[in-house]
Amino acid sequence: MTDMSDGCVRNRQIRYRVVLIAIIMLQMIAAFYFCARKQGFHYDEYYSYYSSNISYGLAPVDNGWMHRSDIADEFSVLEGQGFNYGMVKLMQTYDVHPPLYYYILHTVCSFTPGIFSKWQGLAVNLFFHLLSIICLVLICREFDNGFTLGVILLYGFSPAILSCVMFIRMYVLLNFLCLFTLFFHLRFLNLLEYGRTFRILCLSAFILTFTGSLTHYYYIVFMFFTAAYMTLYLLFDSVRCKKAVYAFIYAASVICGLVLAIIYYPAMLSHIFGGYRGREAREAFFDVSNLRDRAGLFIGILDEYLLHGMFYILLLVLLVLYITIHYLHNRKAADIHRADGEASATVPESRIRTGNRITRAKVTLICTVTIGYFVVVLKTALMNAEEALRYELPVYGLTILLIVYALYVGMNRHIRAYMAIIVITAVMQLAGLCQDKVIFLYEDDAAGYEWAASHSDDTIVCIYNGTNEWMMWDDATELMQYDRIFCIDAENVQNITDSDVLASDTIYVYAVRNKAAEDKLNKLSETSGLHIVNKLRELQYVDLYMLK
Repeated sequence: MTDMSDGCVRNRQIRYRVVLIAIIMLQMIAAFYFCARKQGFHYDEYYSYYSSNISYGLAPVDNGWMHRSDIADEFSVLEGQGFNYGMVKLMQTYDVHPPLYYYILHTVCSFTPGIFSKWQGLAVNLFFHLLSIICLVLICREFDNGFTLGVILLYGFSPAILSCVMFIRMYVLLNFLCLFTLFFHLRFLNLLEYGRTFRILCLSAFILTFTGSLTHYYYIVFMFFTAAYMTLYLLFDSVRCKKAVYAFIYAASVICGLVLAIIYYPAMLSHIFGGYRGREAREAFFDVSNLRDRAGLFIGILDEYLLHGMFYILLLVLLVLYITIHYLHNRKAADIHRADGEASATVPESRIRTGNRITRAKVTLICTVTIGYFVVVLKTALMNAEEALRYELPVYGLTILLIVYALYVGMNRHIRAYMAIIVITAVMQLAGLCQDKVIFLYEDDAAGYEWAASHSDDTIVCIYNGTNEWMMWDDATELMQYDRIFCIDAENVQNITDSDVLASDTIYVYAVRNKAAEDKLNKLSETSGLHIVNKLRELQYVDLYMLK
């Protein structure tokens, strides 16, 4: 009988692993599918390539020509300029981010010199996306395999998660490091005594704090709540820890990791406390009046993009479960919250209490980190509509985990109802994928690239904002399609005298949207003797006109 029972358990484990692997493979295929659909770039994505691979500096020449290579060379690694990490680090000091992600992207681009492709950045994202899924599986296994499939199913097919994979920035790497950090701490909570594993925890916390702080400053927020909880846990864990020194050793390891990151990258302090983003974040954090608008945006993103209309419904289901369990049926919490498996009659009562205590500690840690990070980021992040979903990425998986775990525990005697809710939520997410809820694809830009390629040898003029030159490079891929472009600062009052421009019978003009550019466009029309026929297209920051 025992052999048959063991065989059934092994068969269930094999089926579970096969299904889990199949789900992850399908999710990676879905991620590849949307990567293939991605056509254009967000300006920040251009900056990822530019600040990682800069050659001479991308600056327009007022009243002068820029050739195709003058633009393209700034987004790719040129021959002999690969693995130049000193330049990458220097470039980040001029911006508001730490350098680790840019080191990785620069490394990938160094292995593919002379190439500027979305796949260089997307390959990095796909790699860390897969690692993030694996980390989430490991975190779920710290509780119970029973709800792992539900968490992973809802995570990998979420429009919010796939949108972040499409965004060529450091957020997927940040997500992986945050989940990996949490896994290490949850694993430590399983220990029945301190010793060698505690030293491993401290070393890991030191390394992760150093690495995460050099990836994105929001990692410091995530680690702060993780470390604060663990320090208090160690300080008051009288069952296993008889010495408060453990708490101070752990806290010191985290602080040392942060200090080492500052020593390696001193610009971190000016970015956080003196940079424009640091000032904006501080002002937003202490401004109480913006709480309603910010909460509405970020909670709305949870509902629309993470769970596609199911967030509030799931919260309502959990509320009903809570009322039913704790008030109507008056069940004991020990019978309900059995996340470490069902206890048999042969297991000592002390071991049951210890298991429940550890499980509560794990849930409390995840809740502390999730809520703390979500609120701080909610108060400090840029409010750029649905694009803001990337800032909360590290707690999206944990939000799903907490919801699914609560459903799993609350409906442990109604497994079919639990599975029905998971399936309905997954179907809603798939509907969101079909309704183009995955952002950062910029598929409409493909038509602009084709049009530009068909006019590659025409006369192209770009009237740019000299104060905000970066607006011009938001359309870098389209501008790369032309053999050359003539650049004009909108604030330059001098007349255009270039013979090639004035001799053209047709001129296509990219003009930034401001009064100075409008005046410059009219002046170009008068000087060249051509009429402004019409506005061909509106881009993000500029309009395309035809003069004939």
